[in-house]
Amino acid sequence: MADSPILIIDDDRLIQKILEHAFTEKGWQVMSAGDAEKGLELIRSLKPRILVLDIFLPGKYSGLELLRLLKNDQELKGIMVVMMTAGDSGRYFAPCREAGAEFVVPKPFSPRAFVHQVEMLIKEKEDKNE
Repeated sequence: MADSPILIIDDDRLIQKILEHAFTEKGWQVMSAGDAEKGLELIRSLKPRILVLDIFLPGKYSGLELLRLLKNDQELKGIMVVMMTAGDSGRYFAPCREAGAEFVVPKPFSPRAFVHQVEMLIKEKEDKNE
């Protein structure tokens, strides 16, 4: 899995470190950004397989706005996106799914369960493509 990068965009450095550790422990290459602008730069340069994106971000774009931007970009729309929120996940579930997110994870979460969900998502996508 090391050749399949994951990008985490969250302004909470603790969440970044927890997820970086959890994914790295499973053999993933992981990069992080603290805002949408830096995240967009990394998305364009890395073309990550998975993007873990917080809904609430400081700066020019919210996570939901960045998701919509990605899904309207021909070059980037194939990236799988998992959204995270410390807010009411029920409130954001439909808008995130409609915009193209694979699923929405409420904070706090179990890092191991989070990684497992992402790995199951990838396996499901790969099985569909066979």
